[in-house]
Amino acid sequence: MRILQYNNTQKNILNFAKENGSELMNDNNVFTNEKCVGCSLCILKCPCDEANVAYKKDDQYKVYVDDNKCIACGECLRVCKHEARDYTDDTERFFGDLKAGHKISLIVAPALRSNVAEWPQLLGYLKSLGLNAIYDTSFGADICTWAYLRYIETHDITSMIAQPCPAIVNYIEYYIPEHLSRLAPIHSPAMCIAIYMSKYKNIEGSYAFLSPCIAKSDEFNCPNTEGLVGYNITFKKLMEYLDENNIDFRTCEPAEYDNETHGFGSIFSSPGGLKANVEQYIQGEWIYQVEGQPDAAQFLQEYASERGDAPFLVDILNCQHGCNAGPGACRSEHERYIVDKAMHKVKTDTLESKVDHNIQPGPDFKQFDRDLDLADFKRCYSPRKITPMFVDRSELEQAFLAMHKPTSDLRTHDCRRCGFNTCQEMATAIAKGINHEENCIDYYRGILKQQKESGGV
Repeated sequence: MRILQYNNTQKNILNFAKENGSELMNDNNVFTNEKCVGCSLCILKCPCDEANVAYKKDDQYKVYVDDNKCIACGECLRVCKHEARDYTDDTERFFGDLKAGHKISLIVAPALRSNVAEWPQLLGYLKSLGLNAIYDTSFGADICTWAYLRYIETHDITSMIAQPCPAIVNYIEYYIPEHLSRLAPIHSPAMCIAIYMSKYKNIEGSYAFLSPCIAKSDEFNCPNTEGLVGYNITFKKLMEYLDENNIDFRTCEPAEYDNETHGFGSIFSSPGGLKANVEQYIQGEWIYQVEGQPDAAQFLQEYASERGDAPFLVDILNCQHGCNAGPGACRSEHERYIVDKAMHKVKTDTLESKVDHNIQPGPDFKQFDRDLDLADFKRCYSPRKITPMFVDRSELEQAFLAMHKPTSDLRTHDCRRCGFNTCQEMATAIAKGINHEENCIDYYRGILKQQKESGGV
């Protein structure tokens, strides 16, 4: 939601966390709940510096999520062993508005096929609630592929970063906005189908999006997407809602989508899905594929387009196993076999249907050229660069001494139990006020040593 605004000085951040604890954290997209034990694993795995604030309140160690620096990648939800991280979406509001008679159409991500075995019955249940229309995002992915290639053809592009993933867009806008010129100026598949529904099908009312992605909230709330999609619903929260309300959708009559059939856009949710689509039309170009954190963030930091040796296209996703096992998915990363089996069936079904009609597996680009205007599917970006907090040498020295690390050997202990890869990073975090010396094991060793030397032990 990006609703918590405060001056990002080290004092104000730490005071905010100390005063509020976790009680207000569920106002954020990603937040810490009452189960947090302050183990710092979220800090260690987070790709964003300063997005986590470790603090102590009432003798309890906690880690607060700074929503102004979090990209909603969901990595902390994936690695937390205590189920102490959660997120918000619009599931409750969606059902409430439907019951109130609001006119809503639903856009569904292709990952539904790999996450819900009885997905036709789920569509049937949702249609029974009075939805205006239900559209498959796969067709939007086909439009997205067409728009990418047409833009590349008309603008002599030599290297471009794909942008279907909103967590990746967040990361670039926040942390490396100098790469925005290389970010594909084309809307995501979800937005492409929403634009198609609005401008080409004249479907009135609000639009909701159902997917495994929690970062889509940021995309839909961004001024550059003009508020076209008003609800972000995740598979996980949807299933929780149905369970809590004793709704068994599996007994419903199955239904299909209301929009046209699609090409290989149905595999966009899999790793390399965009790559597979593009390679149907372009051969011989270097299409680089990267998934998962911290690999995605590290690649973007090293992206070397200015040297002229960058990939023609970077197919990049925030989640290691693609959208099928995103942070809001029903399937976990340990269910890859089930996911791959489902997506393989989607791919073979698409191939068989196209072969039967003697046409290419991909979308009909000639029809898109006739029926669609590329300008409708372009998007722009706004740099929201986060300036890291500055720490001078004297503040760093004070932090090391607070941790009882007076020597260079102790300052390179690098055990990572604090949540940082190096003691230098931990000392920097303490100096910034986003961590505390009691999270350092050498702090306690130093205390015990002092007590022993003074005869207290």
